[in-house]
This record gives sequence, structure tokens and C-alpha cells, in this order.
Amino acid sequence: MPVSSIDTASQWRRRLAGLAAVFALFHWSALALGSDRGQAGLIVGLLVVTATLAVERAFFGQPFARAARAVGLGAPTIRGLATSAAVCAALLLIIPAFAMAAGESPEFLPAWLWLLPGLFAQGGIAEEVLFRGYLFGRLRRGRSFWRAAWLSMLPFVAVHLLLFFTMPWPIALAALLLAVVLSIPLAHLFELCGNTIWAPALLHFVIQGTVKVIVFPDSAATSFALAWMIASALLPLAVLLVPRRGAGIR
Repeated sequence: MPVSSIDTASQWRRRLAGLAAVFALFHWSALALGSDRGQAGLIVGLLVVTATLAVERAFFGQPFARAARAVGLGAPTIRGLATSAAVCAALLLIIPAFAMAAGESPEFLPAWLWLLPGLFAQGGIAEEVLFRGYLFGRLRRGRSFWRAAWLSMLPFVAVHLLLFFTMPWPIALAALLLAVVLSIPLAHLFELCGNTIWAPALLHFVIQGTVKVIVFPDSAATSFALAWMIASALLPLAVLLVPRRGAGIR
């Protein structure tokens, strides 16, 4: 039977088990396929979206069309996309500003354009389907925006603890703090975009993908990574100034 408006404790145990299982698949497939820069991101993204829909179907009896809408794969609003695009454009201006201040010139990775679709599928669509569509979208039913956003922040931040095993600790710590701050604007964009993942996926993709295709010399690489994370934490907060008219999950 389809889930009710507010999940029971039993349904939430299943939902969190599904979240853990899909994220484990996400993490394993990215590692197994060597997709640290989106090289196999289209495959990883397809696996994650398919697994999330399968969980909705198997655990909660959702028909696939309804499950797709439930996890945020519906039609976006222009207002939400435009807001996200404006913040992304402001963020990208950080690159020439930092280059000028540091006196260093960045370079693109070879064949970087071919990495972008995979980065969008993996770092944008897959993560947002799982954490904004599947998790926040369900938490939002029967709860205020802020309560749902804070609750959905906890698993989103928890998975970023894995970064301490793969990154220098100052960068990993900055990424963890970024996840804390960014979860609120991403949830806001989800509602602003008509309860779909496309606006937060675009912002998430730009934040995560930029530092994977643009490389500064070693003398400025760590400084740029930290500057990018600070900008990525502060500039997206501007989306909170755009009201979510008639927003909410019904």
C-alpha cells in the first residue's frame, strides 16, 4: 500500500535502511569504477536513481511514476532553476578573482568537458535524489521546513565523515562544515524548484565539480580549495532570500 502522509516508526526504519543501502551502493560503485571525477558518473547516477526508485517500490509500494515524483524527478520551476543558476554564476566568478589575487593561472583537466555530464549525474542528480528527494522530501510531510531541513542534515553530514579517510584533514573538515551549511540552501532550492531536485542538483554539481576539473598549481591548490569551500558555504545562503511561495510537500 502507498505510504501515508506521515511515516510510522516502522516505515522510517525501512526508509533509513534504504538510505544506507543506496548510499553504500553509491560509494561502492564510485570506488569500483574509479569515478572520483565523474569518469563513470553516468553509470553511478543511473545505479543510484534506479536503486532509490526500487526502494520506494519494494518498501513502500509506490508505483514507479509516483516514486519518481516523490524523489524529486518531476518538472522543475523556472524560478527555482534561475535562482540556482544565479548563485552558480556568482560562485564561478571566484575562480578569476582568486587567480588574480594569488597571481596564479588555473588549468582545466584534459578532456574536462567530457567529465561534466558524469559529474552532474553523480554529484548532482544522484546525491540530490537520495538526500533531498528521498530523505528531505519525506521528512517535510507533516513538518515545518526548518525541522525537516535540520533532520535531513544529519545523514547528509554523517556520510561526509568518509572524507577524512581520503583527504587531508583541513580539507575534509572544511568539506564537513560545508555540508552542514549547504544542506539548508539545498533543501530550500528543492522546494523553490517545485519539490524537484534539479535546482539543488545544479548548485551541488557546480560546487563539487568545479574543483575536480579546474587545477591550480601546487603552491595555490590548498588555498583555492579552502577559498572555494568558504564561498560555497556563504553565497548559496542568498537563496534563502527568495521566498518559497506555496511551497511544501503535500
